[in-house]
Amino acid sequence: MLKGQYGLGLGRSFVAALLMCVSGCAGAGKNETTTPTKRVEFEELRINAKAKQGGGYEFESYDAGDLFKRATDLLNAQKCQEAVTLYDRVVSEFESSEYVSAALYNAGLCLQALGNFAGAAEHYANVRKLRPQSDDVKDSSFLLAEVLIQLERFKDAQGIADELLAREELSQEERLEAMARRAQSLLGQGQLDDAERYAQSALSYFRTRPKDNPIRDEFFAAACNYVLAESFRSREESLVFPDGLEPQKQVLIRRAQLLLQAQREYFNTIQFQNLDNLHWAAAAGYRIGHMYDELWHAVMAAPVPANLKGTEGEKVYHEELAKLIKPLIRHAIRYWEMTLMFIERTGMKTTWGEKTKADLARVRGLLLEQPPGEGGLPPAQPQAAAKAMPAGPAMTPQPAAPALQPSATGEAAQDEGGPPKEPTRRGRGAAKQGEEEPPSAAPSP
Repeated sequence: MLKGQYGLGLGRSFVAALLMCVSGCAGAGKNETTTPTKRVEFEELRINAKAKQGGGYEFESYDAGDLFKRATDLLNAQKCQEAVTLYDRVVSEFESSEYVSAALYNAGLCLQALGNFAGAAEHYANVRKLRPQSDDVKDSSFLLAEVLIQLERFKDAQGIADELLAREELSQEERLEAMARRAQSLLGQGQLDDAERYAQSALSYFRTRPKDNPIRDEFFAAACNYVLAESFRSREESLVFPDGLEPQKQVLIRRAQLLLQAQREYFNTIQFQNLDNLHWAAAAGYRIGHMYDELWHAVMAAPVPANLKGTEGEKVYHEELAKLIKPLIRHAIRYWEMTLMFIERTGMKTTWGEKTKADLARVRGLLLEQPPGEGGLPPAQPQAAAKAMPAGPAMTPQPAAPALQPSATGEAAQDEGGPPKEPTRRGRGAAKQGEEEPPSAAPSP
């Protein structure tokens, strides 16, 4: 309550019952029967009295519905911070109101849109805590799992995903989403084997839906495929080159195998076309270039043979090594150029584009620093040449996806870990309109 104001919260049911009692008693004799009163529930009414400078008071009256409508008008006008303030007043001033659930949910949406994921998580959790029987609990749980992943609270996110998966009434689209959240949570916890298996299981669920009732929005199928690719990439980048040429060779062979597995799954991620957002395609394209960039830096940083350390031969060794692995830089450039062209062609407004631009400029500079010539091993025989990887499909323009921070110039792009953050799903991004109100109650906004 503001300083200088005096508030009075009156239950409308109390006021209505009092008025009906007074009017009934006034006309009834001592021995006359009366018609039983009917209790009508109204939203609680709050009256604020503010002292005026010249004396007297001015009054403001409002109920939960009034505050909720004002908050929703602000939300629709994209004034999210102001909307959150009013939604929170609904919750704090009208604890018993049927608007509380929708107010918490809508405030969570606003905070999520503002990038305040911790605040959003608190509001979604309060829907579940304060209104456990509300119809908003399921949607709040899905959004809570999403923001918990964005906060890298992966174990908590897994708990919410498991809770959702235990619900029998989920649609097949909702079940796939919950499975994707669980796979992302396992990946974020570093449980790579479990994440791989569960992502495969979710993709199998997606592919075995009835032909006459498929899951048409492939967003979460792409998310699962991305987790699968990330599990291979994480394993590949975790392998460190040891001392000795033969042990290094074995590590290099294994890293190359895992890189190609990851690349294949990133391409599979890009192949999903019935999407309402191309977030995963942009993320996968960026990651392919990242893998080649990271491998180049890892090989160049590997220990040199013991007999060359501290000698002129060490410099010559690095020069010859740079010639051999120069194609890795070209691969990074190629895939980042393709990703950037894809982003620009589809009209996506995404910071993945800024990330790709920054790293592309860096590796182009790195290429200019390399020894002259094509580099690499001698050309393979035609029958032994590897098949070209497919290019990603053209898709329609879609909105934003968030970013990874650019690394320092001259260093490999840094991996922030976990699945990248994605836009809130269509359908859950719409503000709730509050519970149905009885005809005699305050009008719903």
